[in-house]
Amino acid sequence: MPGLARTSASIALALALGASRPAQASPEDLFGFGPHASAMGGTGAAAAQGFEAVHGNPALLSLEHERSLTLGFQAARFDLHADGPNAPGAMSVDPMQGVLIGAVLPIPFGGALERRVTLGFGFFTPTGVVVRGKILYPEKPSYALLADRAQSVAVQAGLGADLGYGVRVGAGFAALAAIAGDVVVATNASGQIGTTVDDQLVAAYGPIVGATYDLGAGYRVGATYRGVLQGRFAVTIRVYDLGSITVPPFNIAGVAQYDPWQVQGEVVKDAGPWRFVAGATFKRWSAYPGAPEPTVLCPDEQPDCKALRPPAPGFHDTIVPRVGLDRRFDDTGNGTMHLRFGAFYEPSPAPAQTREGNLLDDDRVALTLGGGLELPRAPLFFDVFAQAHYLVPRTTVKDADVSPGNAGAPSLKTHGTVLMAGMTAGVRC
Repeated sequence: MPGLARTSASIALALALGASRPAQASPEDLFGFGPHASAMGGTGAAAAQGFEAVHGNPALLSLEHERSLTLGFQAARFDLHADGPNAPGAMSVDPMQGVLIGAVLPIPFGGALERRVTLGFGFFTPTGVVVRGKILYPEKPSYALLADRAQSVAVQAGLGADLGYGVRVGAGFAALAAIAGDVVVATNASGQIGTTVDDQLVAAYGPIVGATYDLGAGYRVGATYRGVLQGRFAVTIRVYDLGSITVPPFNIAGVAQYDPWQVQGEVVKDAGPWRFVAGATFKRWSAYPGAPEPTVLCPDEQPDCKALRPPAPGFHDTIVPRVGLDRRFDDTGNGTMHLRFGAFYEPSPAPAQTREGNLLDDDRVALTLGGGLELPRAPLFFDVFAQAHYLVPRTTVKDADVSPGNAGAPSLKTHGTVLMAGMTAGVRC
């Protein structure tokens, strides 16, 4: 029995380690990427500027003809609640804070390609963690799609080209890391039970492609496609050399972070000092596979194999409308100031949690604002931005046959707010 107890403890420790391993995703899907997009409702498919075009629309990098480097900081605070007879009330959610880094590098081609091709890079790095993801019991109330997705490194790069006649195209990628590994529990030569952990990071990528067309009279239309960005981990736990004790392999795997593939379309109108942007983003949440995978794998031909698989999350596709406004104030020779405003409405893709699961998510209404200052003599530029997200209250009633001890039973009301702010500074040369 002592040996079995030690074995159980080792497996439990390995399970805990495997279940808490992180995977990456992109926080820009929550807030937008860069000071202009974040202040103007997460727009960018037709109006992205500077390094943030790597996410908004790589084609717009071709408008940048000067090298630039941008550094900044942004932070977010989550105030999320789940109220009910068995619910926790205020949720414990760590704040997000991290560093923004962006660079633009025009390629000095000559001839027909002169001032037509530009490279861009964009990074967001949390200061407290490299990346975070949690896989919890489905019955435990959690805002897995909101808070944890902000705690990850975002790495993006893109290339934009001006084809002439008002047509611009671009392509790039977003990169993240997934985890694969093995945990071996076995008896060594001295008869002691030990655990060996061997895991590694493997790269995963999501494509970003876009195009814009200048219609004339200050109008431009743009569209961007972003591929699935999925942070998956897969750790297999194997137990050997325990005499008569047989333990099947454990599969600790799942999707800790997920951004669906999406298409964003926009139109922008420049009218003197005013810039108006309107558009929408389609997100294919119906392809979301769900967070956990079966702990014990079995062949598909076994009758009870399907029952071991977690149920499909049943997410649905969403459309996110966005608007943005930029007002420019010119002071000839001394600089240019900007005031920016925006808003977007993000419907929740999650269905009502009427069964045992408590994967919480609400519709969000976000108001955004910011400002900027450009000093051509320096030449320096500064930007600030902020967002306030209001989670539309949602009440879910559990089905009558759900256990009365469930954290969401008999009903659960979710609501909250998210506040985000940041600032950047950069130089052109």
